[in-house]
Amino acid sequence: MRYEALSDIGNVRKVNEDFLGAELLDVSGKLTGIFVIADGMGGHNKGELASKIAVENTIKLLKEKIARGCSAEDTAFVIESIIKSYEDSNSKIMQMASNNAEYKGMGTTLTTAVILHNKLYIGNVGDSRCYIFRENKLQRLTNDNSLVQELVFKGLITEDEARVHPQRNLITRAVGLDEVLKVDIYENEVAKGDQILLTTDGLASMITSEDIQNVLTSSKSITDNCLVLVEKAKSNGGSDNISIINILI
Repeated sequence: MRYEALSDIGNVRKVNEDFLGAELLDVSGKLTGIFVIADGMGGHNKGELASKIAVENTIKLLKEKIARGCSAEDTAFVIESIIKSYEDSNSKIMQMASNNAEYKGMGTTLTTAVILHNKLYIGNVGDSRCYIFRENKLQRLTNDNSLVQELVFKGLITEDEARVHPQRNLITRAVGLDEVLKVDIYENEVAKGDQILLTTDGLASMITSEDIQNVLTSSKSITDNCLVLVEKAKSNGGSDNISIINILI
């Protein structure tokens, strides 16, 4: 398992509110990956701090829990660990905001991928995404917690229309805003040669899924993938921060 990560401020924003992190560790003789990406919100209300806290705290707690040793049958334990780490990050951000008026209203999306024993576990809050690329086909594994995603589910707009919708940045769920946090969990089998892609919406709002698939199909390395995808998003406007983690199983 190898990975490449890249975060870019984009063409418009003055602050990069995205944050990402990754850890590779040995669990019972198996290489295990923890990958986390976040897109802070709040602007002057320290969105960049919320995303940093969420990523670092989530990785720390997951590393502590998973490093104790998980077998292939520990699905429930991994899922519970992801949820608990999200709840703890949510509490920490809310506590910081309550103690400092400058931080009031800060929050963040949070998407985590844990790759353990040929299984992929995903935790998601907000509209950052996780994709899998297998046999030259790209598939999105997460659903956005956003207004436009709800419109897509209701059949009122298409995915292409959602990408350019004027309210595409309105998310319906974030870490740090509510005491009770709902975390969406996804599970998927993975195999050697698969690629996992975590992205913030600064990529997905600038280029299509077909564009992403074409880059991954034609590119020669995961490093090139990150560089080319970021440059394409910037050449199409780069109106938001752009962050990517590309994992090769």
